[in-house]
Amino acid sequence: MASASSSPVEGATIAWPSRSLGAKAAETVDASQFLPLTQLRRWHQELDAMGMRATGTPVHEHYIDVLEDRLKQVGVPHVHTEPVPFVKWTPGRWSLQAVDPVQGQIPTASYIPYSGHTSPEGVSGRLAVIKPGTTPASGSLAGRIAVFDVPTSPVSYATMEEISYGIYDPRRFIDPSAQYSRPWGGVAALIVLLDSLEASGAIGCIGIIDLPAAGAHGSYYPYDGHIRTVPGVFVDATVGSQLKAMASSGARASLTLTATTEPFVSRNVVGIIPGRTDEVVILNSHTDGPNAVEDNGPNTIIAMAQYLRRLPPDALPRSVLVSFTTGHFHGGIGQVTFAQDHRESTLPKTVCALTLEHLGALEWEEDARGTMALTGRPELGVIFVPENKAIVQACLAALQRAQADPALALRPYVATPGSPNGFGWPGEGTQLWSIGHVMTMNYITGPTYLLNWGVPTLNKCDFNRMRREAISFTQMTLDLSLTPRSSLSALDLQPL
Repeated sequence: MASASSSPVEGATIAWPSRSLGAKAAETVDASQFLPLTQLRRWHQELDAMGMRATGTPVHEHYIDVLEDRLKQVGVPHVHTEPVPFVKWTPGRWSLQAVDPVQGQIPTASYIPYSGHTSPEGVSGRLAVIKPGTTPASGSLAGRIAVFDVPTSPVSYATMEEISYGIYDPRRFIDPSAQYSRPWGGVAALIVLLDSLEASGAIGCIGIIDLPAAGAHGSYYPYDGHIRTVPGVFVDATVGSQLKAMASSGARASLTLTATTEPFVSRNVVGIIPGRTDEVVILNSHTDGPNAVEDNGPNTIIAMAQYLRRLPPDALPRSVLVSFTTGHFHGGIGQVTFAQDHRESTLPKTVCALTLEHLGALEWEEDARGTMALTGRPELGVIFVPENKAIVQACLAALQRAQADPALALRPYVATPGSPNGFGWPGEGTQLWSIGHVMTMNYITGPTYLLNWGVPTLNKCDFNRMRREAISFTQMTLDLSLTPRSSLSALDLQPL
């Protein structure tokens, strides 16, 4: 029966199952012995209160400590941290002001991360609009502040279905004729545009996000960790329209973005649950992020580990390595470092890996009144999977078992040199696949608020769904532990 156990959160005690489990619980997950809904919700609430956890900031490093402690308290052995060095970019103060022909403060939604810096006095220049889909010529924006629409690059659901192995959508949420469009969807095109601004001579830039203020607030992308030289800020759609009108009349503005850079060492967190053999299944997520949905994967995996750790070691066919990586928001530097550091040790023994990101997410969109609101539907989930029949079948079964609709199992589609088939995917797990050549599954959702700091997410997460997903992915981990390695290593399905 359940017994009271101290929760690894500050000042909180909650009853959760803590007794040892028998071999039968390794065959079929006993949901009654899984972490309770109240604990998952409490952890999420605390993570929401932390706010933005940019890579290497004090709040992020504190959260790494919390997760390390939680893993130890749920009984995961061999928990330790591993260093990840990088150059940290830290914003200070940012603002935008009209200076000529009128003066006044212009509301901003956020700074553009890694976009350089200004002096405390800022920079001033005429506003110049960049037409969508164009790249400014060298020297064409000398001394000016560029204004541009942030690209979105929508994709039709029909196209997503074309690259899928299968769909789980019993309630028919997916409309094949509709488009999947998110404000961060054009991040690759945005990077190209930002990189072109230096040669154009622009002294600053303003990106217009096509959403109301609540949806644009706190936008944090691109997060590739490449520190640029043209400082910039984001504004919402209404402010963007005003700026375009100002630019057409030759108005001037002043932009300020102070920032510092410094060498820093963050940490990955690693722990190992011993099984019957030294073959390994990896459970992975990342620790940095702008809000609690991005990313509640670590707390989900702790719930999974709390169950797996209580199984008899001889009932767990393979060992389970828990990996919480830093630096997702610095170009994936933590996962890159993990893959490189473990290339000769852990990865040769690794049979497969499961990365979990953004579980239980609910859809939040602009409504007919022009305000942001929950739609009452769950957010679309996708699980990226290499072309392996056994793994694809396991993933589709996991989605159905968790009632995690709407969802698709997708092929790798992002051109990624070094991957076993030349392709990877968005998400934290891609470097395990592309660098480590580990058969990696990556479950991820992409709500509108995914990359926004300062946006409360407690009301944007379905914790019943999150718990079902956690239980189902635990079952999948156990099932894959029983699957022969030979069945999990072949690319035996047709690629794109």
